[in-house]
Amino acid sequence: MKTKFWLSLGLLVCASSPLAQTPRSVSLDGVWQYQDANPPHDDRQRLTPNWRPLRVPANWYSAGVDHQGALWYRTTFTLPRLAHDRLATLTFDGVDYRTEAWLNQRFIGRHQGYFQRFQFDVTQAAQRENHLLVRVDSPFEPPGSVWPLHKRVIKGVLSQHDTRPGGAWSPQGQDANSGGIWQPVTLRLSRGAAIDNLTALPDWRQGLARPTLDIRLDYRVNRPRKARLILRLTPLNFTGKSYRLSRRVTLTGEAPLAVSLPMPGAALWWPYGHGAQHLYRIEATLSDAEGLLDRHTSQTGLRDVRELASGHGWTINGRRLFIRGTNYIGSPWLGSMTAPLYRRDLLLMRAANINAVRVHGHVAGQALYREADELGMLLWQDMPLQWGYDDSEAFAAEAARQAGDLLRQRGNHPSVIVWAGQNEPPFDSPWMKQRFTDWTPTLNRRLAQRVADTLSEDRTRIVHRWSTVAEHYWQGWYFGSVGDFLKPATTAIISEFGAQALPRLATLRTIIPAAKLWPASTSPDDPGWKVWQYHNFQPEQAFGLAKLSRGATIESFIANTQGYQAEGIQLAAESYRRQRYQPVAALFQFMFSETWPSINWAVIDYQRHPKAGYFALQRAYQPVLPSIEPLTLNWRPGESGKVGLWAINDRWQDYTAATLRWRVTQGEQELARGEMALDLPADSGRKLKELKLTPRTAQPLQVVTELTDSNGLRLGENRRQFSVGIP
Repeated sequence: MKTKFWLSLGLLVCASSPLAQTPRSVSLDGVWQYQDANPPHDDRQRLTPNWRPLRVPANWYSAGVDHQGALWYRTTFTLPRLAHDRLATLTFDGVDYRTEAWLNQRFIGRHQGYFQRFQFDVTQAAQRENHLLVRVDSPFEPPGSVWPLHKRVIKGVLSQHDTRPGGAWSPQGQDANSGGIWQPVTLRLSRGAAIDNLTALPDWRQGLARPTLDIRLDYRVNRPRKARLILRLTPLNFTGKSYRLSRRVTLTGEAPLAVSLPMPGAALWWPYGHGAQHLYRIEATLSDAEGLLDRHTSQTGLRDVRELASGHGWTINGRRLFIRGTNYIGSPWLGSMTAPLYRRDLLLMRAANINAVRVHGHVAGQALYREADELGMLLWQDMPLQWGYDDSEAFAAEAARQAGDLLRQRGNHPSVIVWAGQNEPPFDSPWMKQRFTDWTPTLNRRLAQRVADTLSEDRTRIVHRWSTVAEHYWQGWYFGSVGDFLKPATTAIISEFGAQALPRLATLRTIIPAAKLWPASTSPDDPGWKVWQYHNFQPEQAFGLAKLSRGATIESFIANTQGYQAEGIQLAAESYRRQRYQPVAALFQFMFSETWPSINWAVIDYQRHPKAGYFALQRAYQPVLPSIEPLTLNWRPGESGKVGLWAINDRWQDYTAATLRWRVTQGEQELARGEMALDLPADSGRKLKELKLTPRTAQPLQVVTELTDSNGLRLGENRRQFSVGIP
């Protein structure tokens, strides 16, 4: 298919027209053509006439091509004759995973990495009629020798994870490859110079009222020249002060341009619920005596984020904020995630009182970060490193290079407050010793260190060097019992906790065939569970450690799993919120939404219907929470037990003359009722009262609490049910 993109502008551009002197970026998206590029079709000389249509951008699997390895892509487009001193730049916003490209049979460059934007200078190769050929390789990694402990592609959860098709460890664990040209492709014309990237980071050495914005321009130039750089910062979503900087520069192409722009009185960006999300538009222009060379726009917000010296707390613009988070993967095929879909998920999170999101084991599409900026959601951004990788120096250097790309290309987003390195690196994952004979206690230490050192170059964010198994609290699923959530935490950050749960029946029927909905037994070895396991369900943990009952029907099975997940989430979240800053400062439930037609740890199914766990998280994450502490775990009729009542306030607002009310019932009988006045300081939590209760029958105990302000308006409410056993 030929893309006549200049005609799409409504006119044919002549080289001598004023428009031809204006930087112009035009989309090459549309229907391209593809064919197999695996051996024996990997050589360009072996291309066949057998081309088929494939839309760009898209991951090839989500576009209907189930393929492992490499594909050839091609398209054609028309250009006007390039005027003197013009630059033509071909830009790919994201290709998974390795790229080689030819324009008019001339090799123009290669790239490695799935999430980065990259450019090729095609000035010398461009003609009026252009033929673009691209080889995209997303390799299948040989099991045993490479996969899963010595992976060579830096794709994190898109390559191997519990929530992928086939799961993490099965022979099908690399199914549904994520390869492809999954982000837009553009061709850009400029004069003499091209700005490829702009990174803007705040400097707070003069205080919150007098920030400076440190700006880096990555550019290319066709010959050294004198130029003028003009930077303009204007309010994007509010009315406020603008800022401008003009400076003479010498463009050589040997190093990025670095300038600092003082912004006294700049409006700060705040997380939602604590202030406005002030954003600035940045425009950078380069000009010489003949006029405009190139223009680049971006946006950012100014906020100061720090980790307290004790490690027990993070501050935003000088105010300590308790982190109520979740883990998130939008889809294994990121090209399918649009700005409206990301916004939908972020709004569902906000409705559940979540204020932070761990972008788990991958870098998402740019749309997620823009939406988070606008909605005031805080992001913990992982590097796409999950478990074990090649242990060579060359691989560590490549990972560090990609970490540098992450800093430059996602660094403008105020929503990103944490850079994090490798998730469960082998040297910090003793469970791998039991699974792999080639595990060593130092495996990937160099890799993790190199990546962490690169992330630490950004002084404006918290850097979590790697995610240790010690901060993954999987009580009740991989070890221990849900009651262990009541024990004291040992880490300030809890970056994973949760349990699996089935979706509603209507959703489950779209995942599991009707003939497979009721395996003969609960044994994990029952072949009836094979299809369930492919869709991520773990019968060994569900029926073994968690001891879940299926009941007599599929409906009861669903209810039992959802009830177990909800109970664990509420128990864990409330327990760790009661331990606020002693030591817990941040907790991230695992995980928010199912990424494909699967059965996993999410509280929202893949069709975005909530499970019971969603409402448990919503309740336990209320900013002002009247928490209920189970001091007695095994209740018996006629035997006394205790329940603790707490008031937790994550807001930066004091509530004087507040009131806590409680009511305890057993069936139709009321066992206790009361209220007490209290002052509830900002950013605080404390135990207020212990209730001594004696259940009379074997019916469940229901405890309901409520906090109201001095005007009687509800600040938060809570409820817990306790089973009463037969003596």
